[in-house]
Amino acid sequence: MIDKIFSKVIKTITTGGSRKKGILAFDLGIHSIKIAEVQIIKDEPVLTNFIQGRTYKNVIINGIINDFQYLVSNLKNILDVFNTNITTVNISLPYDLVIFDSFNSQHIPNEEEIKNKINEEIPYKIEDVYYSYYIFPKKDFYQIFYLVAKKEIIEQYEALINNLDYKANNIDADFINLHNLTEILYGEKSKVIVDWGSSKIKLLFCEKEFPIYNRELFNLGIKNLKKKIIKELKVDEDTAETLIVNPEKNNYPQLKDIYKNYIKEILEELDATIKFVSGKFNLSIENIFLVGGGARIPNICNIFSEYLKINTRLIELEKHIKFSNNFDPEYIKVVNTQGAIAAATALRDFI
Repeated sequence: MIDKIFSKVIKTITTGGSRKKGILAFDLGIHSIKIAEVQIIKDEPVLTNFIQGRTYKNVIINGIINDFQYLVSNLKNILDVFNTNITTVNISLPYDLVIFDSFNSQHIPNEEEIKNKINEEIPYKIEDVYYSYYIFPKKDFYQIFYLVAKKEIIEQYEALINNLDYKANNIDADFINLHNLTEILYGEKSKVIVDWGSSKIKLLFCEKEFPIYNRELFNLGIKNLKKKIIKELKVDEDTAETLIVNPEKNNYPQLKDIYKNYIKEILEELDATIKFVSGKFNLSIENIFLVGGGARIPNICNIFSEYLKINTRLIELEKHIKFSNNFDPEYIKVVNTQGAIAAATALRDFI
């Protein structure tokens, strides 16, 4: 698991907090906030609660908190409904707020060499960031992957948690938590995790044991599909959102073509990226995992599998992790898709 490989950055940005009772996890997006709760019951982690709510407009821009007080108010309103006794929090940072890259060396570099090399490659001063790394031996050289997060960003998120009268336990990259979760659920497999969000689609390519490459597909998120539906079918925003989730229950015959063209564009981009990454890293992809709002598109896994010839699946937490009895089966589907990052972040301390 990457948890141990990136222990330096985790220890640096962890502020403490007891895990005995459980953990809350915040996934703070541009359009929505998701909160998951895991409690220890009879010595086992149980996913006991999940909620999602709207984010106020322009409160978070590209992962950066743009309006601190509005976000505090936003979270307090959601937490009032959530009604939890847990006060220890994990947060996942989006791809936008971290740098993940690598460099090669003919020998195993020491800490100072790694620090200097990272300092050369990032657009910040090394003293202004938290960083961690892992060394991967290749045939004729060593590849050093590193993860970097700006200190001021981490401190802003810590201040947010403190302002809510909660305790920060861990602030980590969302793709690290997703990788660890899929590894625990489905074993060590080379894979692509497709995080299909509202504004863009984020791709994470993983070797059997760790991530190696990520890419973002801009202008291909769910909101792009929604805009096309609104424009071509001349419907309002609420109707468009309903059609996205339930396209088969409608009286718009042209919706099929809108969907088909949208998904085709995504598949072509993903196919080209898979070929590029497979060649660059000598990687053979065994699985594709879909998370995010796009993962709820009907029959989407079969469409991906058929086009890409790679086994594609959703994360099914309920087959491996206990849920409390009050979870509706339909709501579990929401946790598996839109709530995957929050669930992975809440579970990170227990897997």
